[in-house]
Amino acid sequence: MDYDFRNRTAPSYRPPPAPTSMYPRVGGGQPVPHPGGRATAVPPPPLHHHSSSAAPSGYGIKVMIKPEYRVTPPPQLSPQMAEVPRSTFQFDFDFEKKILAEAEKENPNWSALAMQYQQPKIPALASSSSSRDPVVSKYVSMGLDLEAVTLAVKHYGDNPAKVREFVKEFGVLREMGFSPNKVAEVLAMYDNDREKAVWHFLNGST
Repeated sequence: MDYDFRNRTAPSYRPPPAPTSMYPRVGGGQPVPHPGGRATAVPPPPLHHHSSSAAPSGYGIKVMIKPEYRVTPPPQLSPQMAEVPRSTFQFDFDFEKKILAEAEKENPNWSALAMQYQQPKIPALASSSSSRDPVVSKYVSMGLDLEAVTLAVKHYGDNPAKVREFVKEFGVLREMGFSPNKVAEVLAMYDNDREKAVWHFLNGST
């Protein structure tokens, strides 16, 4: 049997009927069956317009610092400051070099080094009296310190045992940093007893 499609008025293809469902189609705006028998139209979901602008102000955490904890700004310095002048003082490190050289020895003689360093600081009165006092000159010729001998002869006279003992204890106490006049006075007070002299200085006795 031949069928002529040219004389057909209706379209040959019909869309399938929409399935009946109780659930609405999202975005379709189709009516939703109501339990009472009426159908209400569901509006399509609103379109979200994404904006590239920044978030409005006011979002985030705002921190407040109490006035007592605020840091004051640094003072304003002058834009141009004068150059600090350099020191032209010539430092003398001969004594420090002698200390390092003495420390490298197996048996360093610190007392001799201290006496050698103290010799330039001898008062002029002591040096002038040694030239006139033959007793002081005698002990200085033995290698004893001029300042210590001068003070020892002043307190003990020409007493070899006392003078030698005084010179020895005087050098030790001077290395501790006590002044020469105080050392001579305290040694004469305690008859050259170093322990009593140190106790006297540590307790601040006058």
